[in-house]
Amino acid sequence: MNEFISSDTVIFHCELKVSTGSVTSSLNNEPNKIDQVRSPKLNFNWVFLDKGLSDVKLKTACGKEIPSHRVVLATASPVFKAMFNHDMIENKSSVETSEFPLTIDLLAGADKYQLEELKNKCGEILSAKLSTGNGIETLSVAVKYNMDCLKQKAADFIKLHINKF
Repeated sequence: MNEFISSDTVIFHCELKVSTGSVTSSLNNEPNKIDQVRSPKLNFNWVFLDKGLSDVKLKTACGKEIPSHRVVLATASPVFKAMFNHDMIENKSSVETSEFPLTIDLLAGADKYQLEELKNKCGEILSAKLSTGNGIETLSVAVKYNMDCLKQKAADFIKLHINKF
C-alpha cells in the first residue's frame, strides 16, 4: 500500500512557513519572477469525463441516463444543492426529469433548478426561433417563466405579424 494512501484516506504532507518579519523586496520589482515560479496545478478535467466516478444519474424523458457529479450539480444549482443535502426522493439514486428533449422543456428544467445561464440561453434560442406558428406559445412561456426580454420580443413579433395569426 502506498505510504500516502491508507484505509481510503489520502494523507498530505506539507510544510508551512510563517514569516514574522517585514518584506524587504517586492515581486513588482521583478515581474518575470511570477512567470518563472509555477507550481504544478491539479487538473480535474478528466474527472468530469470519467463515467465510473459519477455519483448521480440524470434521466431524460426518453429514458437516457446521463452520468453526472453531485458536486458539479450542487455548485451550479441551489436546488440540486438542497436536494443533495436533504433526504429527498431524488437524492436516492437519480434525478428523473422530462425537461431535456425540447427547448421549452429544457427551460422548465432550468427554471426549476435555478440554472439562470441555461434559462437565458433557452430564451435566446426561443427568441431566434420565433415564428407565426409558435409566437403565442413563446409569449406564454416567457410570461410563465418571468423572462422579460423574451416576453418583449415575442410581443413585438406578434404585433408585427398580427395578420398572420
